[in-house]
Amino acid sequence: MKLKVFSITHYIEEALKKAKYTYDENGVVIAKVPKVPGFFSQGETFEEARENLKDAIEGNILLLLQLHQWKLSLYRRKKL
Repeated sequence: MKLKVFSITHYIEEALKKAKYTYDENGVVIAKVPKVPGFFSQGETFEEARENLKDAIEGNILLLLQLHQWKLSLYRRKKL
């Protein structure tokens, strides 16, 4: 069986390529990935909005992992 490698970094970068940026009525930059709930953020500048969006995407991925109780071997606790 061939395993498919999943890179969170690659996934986030691909999501950021699809992001759309607009300004609200106060000049705040709104960043979102269309058709993906939870992938949105804002910032005073484009760069800040993009960085905040990156954090939001990562946070949603980690939340999904926690909700489905996926265990990451890297973070297994040692038995005392």
